[in-house]
Amino acid sequence: MNEVLGRIREFHGHLGPYVVIGYRMGLLALEQLRAKKYFGITVESFAGDIPPVSCMNDGLQLSTGCTFGKGNIRNIASGDPCARITSGGRAVVVRLKPAVQRSLPDVLKHENEGAAAEHIFGLPDEELFDWEPATD
Repeated sequence: MNEVLGRIREFHGHLGPYVVIGYRMGLLALEQLRAKKYFGITVESFAGDIPPVSCMNDGLQLSTGCTFGKGNIRNIASGDPCARITSGGRAVVVRLKPAVQRSLPDVLKHENEGAAAEHIFGLPDEELFDWEPATD
């Protein structure tokens, strides 16, 4: 297992697909916004608080540096694997592709959570996510 996946597993307690999805969402948003993690950034996660989708919140915290303690991440209970990340007056919405979400139960039937997470970690952003600048 690579070092990044090890850190994700250590932070979350186990390695599963949605924590990796959240981690990758955060990285993509930072890249799109040309932002740095920790400060000057906010996250609105629509993952909710019901696993497995809610595991995305831990991945978002780890990749963006936003935490509930700092108050720069907010969890909206919709169960939608989507996040809105804002920095420097700009925002991007990153959403898990519906086809990927539909495929996860089947993938988990044939692979353990860790193997599924490793597979997701290796996929290109374009296969996992749809993203666009957010408008208010």
